[in-house]
Amino acid sequence: MQFRCHRGGVYYTPENTMPAFQEALRAGYDQIETDPQLTRDGVIVLMHDDTINRTCRNADGSEIERPLRVADLTYGELLEYDAGIRMGEAFRGTKIPRLNELLALAEGSGVQISLDKKISTDQVDLLLDVVENYKTKVSFSTSTLERIEKIQKRMPDATFDYDVNLEEDALREVCRRVAPERLTVWMYLDKPNFAWLAQKAKVSPEGFAMVKKYARVGIANVNNPLDVKEALDYGPDVLEV
Repeated sequence: MQFRCHRGGVYYTPENTMPAFQEALRAGYDQIETDPQLTRDGVIVLMHDDTINRTCRNADGSEIERPLRVADLTYGELLEYDAGIRMGEAFRGTKIPRLNELLALAEGSGVQISLDKKISTDQVDLLLDVVENYKTKVSFSTSTLERIEKIQKRMPDATFDYDVNLEEDALREVCRRVAPERLTVWMYLDKPNFAWLAQKAKVSPEGFAMVKKYARVGIANVNNPLDVKEALDYGPDVLEV
C-alpha cells in the first residue's frame, strides 16, 4: 500500500509550500498531492483555494483584507505575500511556489506528484509544457474522458487519478483508455465533511469491490486516527492523509 500526502502536508507545515513538500519527501510519502493554478501572467503556481486569503498573509504577518484571486494576480504580485507565517514564525518568508520548483525537488526521488485538476482541460497543454521538462513521476487528476484523451495525445502512458463519477458504466469507459496499473480511482469515507459528495463516491464494501475490478483504489483526505483505521480496513492501494 502507498501513502499520499494531501497538499504536501496540512497539519504541521504550511500547505502547498516548499517546506511542506520537503517534509513530505523526508517523511517517506509515496505520493504528494498538490494544486496547480495559473496566475494572470501564465505562471503555474501551487495553491488550493481560488483566493490566497486563507493561507497567506501580508509581508508583516497581518491578514489580507480584500479577497485576492490567484487568477487576477501576476506571479510577481503573489511573491509580495507570505505563505508560511500563518503556521508560525519558523515559516516566515515562505512564498507560494511554482510547479517547476516541486517537480525539480522530486525529480529522481521516485515520489509521484499528483496534480489536481484546477487548470481547465482547454488549458491543460500549459500544464504539460511544464511537466515535460522534468523526469519526475506525475499523475493527472480527472473526472472526464475529454481530459484523459487530451493528456494522452501528448503523454500516451500518463497516469491518472479519477474521481467524481463512479458509476460502473463510466468506469468501464475510463478503463478502455487507461490501463489499470496507471489508474487510481478515489473514494471518500462517508463523513460529515464530505456530505456534498454523491453517495457513489463514498466508500462502502460493495462500492469498493466494484471499483477494485477496474483499477487501483485510493481513499482520500483521511484526517484523524479513527478514520485512518476505518480506511485501512478496506485495504486500499493508496491512502491519502
